[in-house]
Amino acid sequence: MKHLFIISQLLFLYSCCNKSESTIRIWNYDDFIKKDVKMSDIADAMTIIQPDSIDYKGARIVHASSFFLAGTEQGILRYDKEGHFMNKIGAIGQGPGEYSRFYQMAINETERIIYVYRMDISALLSFSYEGTFLNKHSLQLPKEWAWKFYYLKDRLYFYYNVDVDNESLPYMYAITDTIGNLLYSKLDESLDFAPGNYPSFPSDHIGLFGDTMLVWNQYSDTIYRVSEKGEEAFAVWGEWDKRLTPAKVEKEECNQSMIISTIFETVNYYLCIWRPYDIKKNRWNYCFYDKASGKLFNSEGITDDLWGLPSIFPYNYYVMDGREYLECGYPTYKLLDAWLTSDDPKIRKQAENIDEEGNNVLIRIRLKK
Repeated sequence: MKHLFIISQLLFLYSCCNKSESTIRIWNYDDFIKKDVKMSDIADAMTIIQPDSIDYKGARIVHASSFFLAGTEQGILRYDKEGHFMNKIGAIGQGPGEYSRFYQMAINETERIIYVYRMDISALLSFSYEGTFLNKHSLQLPKEWAWKFYYLKDRLYFYYNVDVDNESLPYMYAITDTIGNLLYSKLDESLDFAPGNYPSFPSDHIGLFGDTMLVWNQYSDTIYRVSEKGEEAFAVWGEWDKRLTPAKVEKEECNQSMIISTIFETVNYYLCIWRPYDIKKNRWNYCFYDKASGKLFNSEGITDDLWGLPSIFPYNYYVMDGREYLECGYPTYKLLDAWLTSDDPKIRKQAENIDEEGNNVLIRIRLKK
């Protein structure tokens, strides 16, 4: 996890230095600045969207410019930008044009195609925007069960977690064309694991920014920038007491390390969301690297002074209508509990627009320019 954290720092380093891009930067914990970040520090507006129709609780969200997909246990649902249900994409099942519950989604806006990666059988299904099944291809992946899947410039990118118990040289990622032919795969040759007991640090997201992706390696403390030109290691976290090294775990040392859930790059900063590995100290921290000042700030949570909501946890970054957004899901009962007890009559009035029995809401956080 600390590796993940390191990765975010790496990114930070990369942007603020004037040295050659091939030089890996070291970011030290001593440079951390503690700060209580408010939502108004980073955002100028928040919007609450409550998608209608089929329940999408716990859905994975993927955005296009004019709609978004919600990956649910009932299948893939397409909504317009305002949360109005449009149509389903395929269905859960074993028949032609159907997929199992283990899937990932990607969108090709140029060709108006939605790709569905069936993780259980390494298959690629394609659909029209309207949900018509188009094709199915076998994926020539070097390893099954990639944890993240993206489309970018006629290429499909598949990212892997490090499974220390089953591999010595783990795969980082693989790239195929849009019919499943393997174009490139990358092993992490810097890691070599001896037999032993190693912790697992599942991470949620990769930061997709423009034509590049930010990827961390949880055991090498390295952040990579991946694009069609290949990958580049550009940052590493310096020595500190939260680092996890590729060594057998004894006496629960991993409880002192970090779990990094998300890392984003935006126009103005890098954002890494992390928490201590010890679940008893499950407080999410927000680490910002400000590109303009070259400083690294850490905040234990973000205070929502715009809508007065507790426990905001953005997990998704996207661009819509030329503006940058962070996004998170939110249970309706928590939102109403906070709004109905607010001292601000404008905030209390917002509760009238929320259906307590309806879907969880999506909170869109519009970042400042």
